[in-house]
Amino acid sequence: MPHTSTPRSLARVLCATIALVAATLCAVAIVAARDQQTQLEKPDDASAEIVQTEDQRDEAPVKWLPDLRVLSDAPGAPTTSLNLSEILRQLCEEKRFGDNALVSPEDVEWSLVSGGDEVAEIALNGSILEINWQPNAIGKTTVVVKAEQKSDPTRRAFVSFKAELWKPNYVAILLTVLGGGGLFLLGMRRLSDGLQAMAGSRLRRLVSMFTNNCFLAVGVGAVVTTLVQSSTATTVMTLGFVNSGLMTLTQAIGVLLGANIGTTTTGWLFSLNIGALGLPILGLAAIVYIFNKNERVRNFSTFALGFGMIFFGLETLKDGLAPLPDTPQFSALMQAFQATSMKGACMCVLIGCVATFIAHSSAATLAITMTLASLGAIDLNSSAAIVLGSNIGTTLTPAIVAIGAPANTRRAAYFHIVFNSVGVLWVLALFFPIFLPTVNGLSDAFHLGITGRVALTHTIFNVVNTALFMPLIPWVARLFEKYVTDKGERASKSATGLSSFRNLEPTLAIERSRGVVQNMFGECEQMLARLKELQHGGFNDENLIKRVSSDEDKLDKIQDETIEFISRVMPRAGTTDVAASGQEQIRIAEELETISDYLLSVMKSNLKLKGNGLAVSQTYSTYFNELLDNAVDSLAWLGVNFERRNHFKLAIEMIKRRAKYVARAKEIRDDFMKSMSQEQVNPLVVIAVDYQINAWRRVYEHLLNIAEAMETPGVALQPNLRRV
Repeated sequence: MPHTSTPRSLARVLCATIALVAATLCAVAIVAARDQQTQLEKPDDASAEIVQTEDQRDEAPVKWLPDLRVLSDAPGAPTTSLNLSEILRQLCEEKRFGDNALVSPEDVEWSLVSGGDEVAEIALNGSILEINWQPNAIGKTTVVVKAEQKSDPTRRAFVSFKAELWKPNYVAILLTVLGGGGLFLLGMRRLSDGLQAMAGSRLRRLVSMFTNNCFLAVGVGAVVTTLVQSSTATTVMTLGFVNSGLMTLTQAIGVLLGANIGTTTTGWLFSLNIGALGLPILGLAAIVYIFNKNERVRNFSTFALGFGMIFFGLETLKDGLAPLPDTPQFSALMQAFQATSMKGACMCVLIGCVATFIAHSSAATLAITMTLASLGAIDLNSSAAIVLGSNIGTTLTPAIVAIGAPANTRRAAYFHIVFNSVGVLWVLALFFPIFLPTVNGLSDAFHLGITGRVALTHTIFNVVNTALFMPLIPWVARLFEKYVTDKGERASKSATGLSSFRNLEPTLAIERSRGVVQNMFGECEQMLARLKELQHGGFNDENLIKRVSSDEDKLDKIQDETIEFISRVMPRAGTTDVAASGQEQIRIAEELETISDYLLSVMKSNLKLKGNGLAVSQTYSTYFNELLDNAVDSLAWLGVNFERRNHFKLAIEMIKRRAKYVARAKEIRDDFMKSMSQEQVNPLVVIAVDYQINAWRRVYEHLLNIAEAMETPGVALQPNLRRV
């Protein structure tokens, strides 16, 4: 049956994503409606309930006050005094004394109903409420006071709140923040893994196929990054295509610009107040993942697991960070990094850059920034500057990936750094006079809260920066092509340089090794071309002989390093797509290296004849060139299909080719045997001809093995596919 087309598969992924987001938004609406109903039932922002006493009837009008939280200074805390005069004025204006009666503040006296325990002693002197905290006490106490009309004691109102003496538990805070942050990062990984498992290879094909137009390239970069929720994944994927020659520098620049726009959707996702839904989504997805064996359902549940982990992690992170703004030390630290001046803004940019580089995730920096902003720990100025810095930090990981890569790959990585850095610089120059007023103006127009304002900051920066750079793409590409070259580079001791990328995410690591295997096809084709040139020249060119030997040694090293690298990455591969691609690459690397062994043995066989003053006749030398040309043609055909990620109907075609080539080899052998009966042939020549014919037959067998290995990922991604 035909394999599913890319647009249809992507449509399924988009529909699944939209369905999950729609369900989440519905749940948000239900939660919001419930909260609104609660507010209607309890008009004042209640933070405590009044303790019923015999003096207080259920129908008594009540005024709730926010909790009072006081930080403990060992061995206790100083007395806290509250003036109830303003509360009394509000009670009178709101007619809280029953019967809708208008009562004058001068005709009211206060009395203490309840309060005071091992946490604090409560005293009331007129309208001054004094809370005397007990030594070494930590906890809450409920305070209820009564306002009673002097002339009519039946008219009364109650005021209640909870007074808390607290001391920060830094160990608990640290563990909670680490737990929330870890859940968040793991959720981002699972979300990306799930989406890439559902359409991973198709997403990569989308990036490689639809990027001829700069505007389309930007759109593809934005869509793919939105789907996988990782600009780093899109960037490294793009660098892999540039490295293999599948994408030009101009196309890559367009995709990188789009990736910056796509990553802004992460901020808007975080701005949704759906943290409480994270745990239910996580639990439901885990149940589906455990009890359902269908690969596609499990892939979607992996995506949902990541979605739930992200928001449960954010909620846990928020709970962990919540006490910090009330501590003097943290407040002092935040004040030192407030973006109230250009110096402070630059410091915040640096913090965002370093934090993103350490976490290898701009999303993590964005999440913590938005959490601190929602808690009031940092203002919009500082949040905006930190977000700007994260845009620089996110370019550093792809730059590391590009180390030791060909010039075109490094050009794309360097452009990404320059693009984001220059963008941050011009925004900083306009930060206070234009950028922040624009953000605030749009936020006010759309009634955005602080988290929405931070998300809007991220969006405005990336969209405007991309719009400014797009007309310059061709000129910038030429500039980097001129100044970033391969000249003067030191040769690496490693044949592949893969060892530097072992800690990359498996999907990105497998993409890196795929480029190496692609280069192996080219190395093997080059070895065949040199062998053909030697056969035409009678194996007299010493330089070419050394190059063929060097080619075989190089392919040996590439195979060893590639297999070692993939073997270290595979245990971390959580998706069928990644695992199948890794298996494909290992087998192809082995087959290509084996082919190079046979090519070297053919050369050595001819050199041995030459050393004995013998040679294969011109007729059979021509026949061997024919076999060599057929091998070159088939190897090039397989290399093109590998580059284009074509996994289907390769073995059938290669079986046909092999049958034709083996039949031709048999004809050559039979013809040689007949010639032996007509004239005397040196035994060494007989052995050499027989050995070389057998070697070429073995080369065709290994070419068929490569075709079968290349079909493996297609079969893994399409479980119901039967080979035609």
